Amino acid sequence: MDRGNVLSGAAFSAVLLSTMVFLTVLLIMGVVTHGYIQRSVTQDMREDLHTRWELLAADYRDEGTTPLVALIESTTLASAKNRQVVGLFALDGTPLAGNVKMPLDTSGWQEAPLHVAGGTQPDDHSVSYLYRSAPLDDMTLVVGEAMDRVALIHRTMFRALAISGFIVVQIMLWAGYIFSRKSLRKLERLETTLARVSDGDMSARMALSSDNDQIDRIARRMNAHLDALSRLMVTTRTTAAAVAHDLKTPLARAYLGLGRVLTRVEAGEDPSAEIEDTQAELEGMNGIFDTFLRLVRIEAGGDGAGFVEVDLAALLDDLVETYRVVAEENGQRLVYERPDDERFVIIGDAAMLRQMYINLLQNAVTHCNEGDEIRLRLDREAARILLTIADTGPGIPEAARKTVFEPFHRLDPSRSKPGSGLGMALVRAIAERHEARITLSDNAPGLRVVVEFAFVEQAIHS
Repeated sequence: MDRGNVLSGAAFSAVLLSTMVFLTVLLIMGVVTHGYIQRSVTQDMREDLHTRWELLAADYRDEGTTPLVALIESTTLASAKNRQVVGLFALDGTPLAGNVKMPLDTSGWQEAPLHVAGGTQPDDHSVSYLYRSAPLDDMTLVVGEAMDRVALIHRTMFRALAISGFIVVQIMLWAGYIFSRKSLRKLERLETTLARVSDGDMSARMALSSDNDQIDRIARRMNAHLDALSRLMVTTRTTAAAVAHDLKTPLARAYLGLGRVLTRVEAGEDPSAEIEDTQAELEGMNGIFDTFLRLVRIEAGGDGAGFVEVDLAALLDDLVETYRVVAEENGQRLVYERPDDERFVIIGDAAMLRQMYINLLQNAVTHCNEGDEIRLRLDREAARILLTIADTGPGIPEAARKTVFEPFHRLDPSRSKPGSGLGMALVRAIAERHEARITLSDNAPGLRVVVEFAFVEQAIHS
């Protein structure tokens, strides 16, 4: 596996960016926390030192100088490593008690190194003290404490932040690397599958995992597109074979007819009959091409721009009169029913809808036998318009009802009956253009075709 591809993956890049954001936030929080701890600890020390100074001053006022000196000496002896400092000075700067050996020039709160007995020198800045120096009658009392506790807290805090930040960053980077490697493996499988498809293996499909992440969702969509492409290729091959089969016979007949025409011309005879037969064959082939082109134009017709209000009842009333005569000539009976007090208006293309009705009626008349009944009904159910064509003919087997809408599909494998196999394909294409739903079911006996349209409540005003 190419490590560079893993490190440049989206997952690793996202984790790397998150790591940088985390480190930035951690640094900012460290600075803010440092300042907060500095202020909090210093404030606590100030309050403690103020209390101690006041207690020593109170002892002085109650007991006098000698007990105060004894108390200061005992306090400094108990202080470990001179962490706490106390100094009592006369007005001339002479040390009276405590471990602070050099008088201070200023009074008030200070934070600086001190000259402490047995401790640091004035120029030694390794230890800093927070102290309060204030006059006490004719003396000066100094109370302070080393700031090493604050430094210790700071070191502990920064060490904890550094260690935790290092651990978190390592975990995040490893997690990003693992996630990126997992995503890269999925992408490599997608690439392999697409390569197989491009090489002609239409059965190849994208592998899906239980993660259901973005790559899995894309793979699922690609599988759906590959299924549709596979079906399209099968349909294309079937259509090509059907077209070749349907055109082979009329082409052969036209070729033989032209041969007979030449023979009659050479013999000085009239070739009109042979020319008419050849012309009829060519017209039949031209009709097949025209129907197929019409189907293609309807399927690629767009979103219905230019549709207008169409009264389905008016269209059917006109067609029924024509096909009732055709049915009677075939010994069949056509029954037409519709309510007189209902409106049957939809938005669509009148020419397409007329073609759909013609195909459905012609299909019923062609496949029904003498004595069969064809029943046509137009009805309303809520906001839907139902067109039902039911016959008592041979019907269509349930297993074949999904395939009758495919171009050039015929139930007769020998393809001996007349027709191009495009009638029901046109019906489906026109129904889809009008967002209608078409279903086939058993009429027991015969076939029942139901087309559902959306009803238009109000007229369109230009």
